[in-house]
Amino acid sequence: MNVTIIYKTDAWHSYASRDIIAIALNKRTAIKLCKAQAKKEGEKISAQELWNLENIHQTQGYSGDGEFQIESIEINRLI
Repeated sequence: MNVTIIYKTDAWHSYASRDIIAIALNKRTAIKLCKAQAKKEGEKISAQELWNLENIHQTQGYSGDGEFQIESIEINRLI
């Protein structure tokens, strides 16, 4: 079984900047959580950024502070 980790990062998606903001059971829910966080920040994720999350697992030009990145990992396994 996999879970999807949702990170908020700096504009360059550097590993040092990654802050976990949520964990979801699937990518669809992870994207919904990204949208909810954007709304909480008073922002909206554009259609292009939603496509980016779906296909390359990160935003690239989010209008708010930083970027979103999602990563699927298998549970109960060393990474």
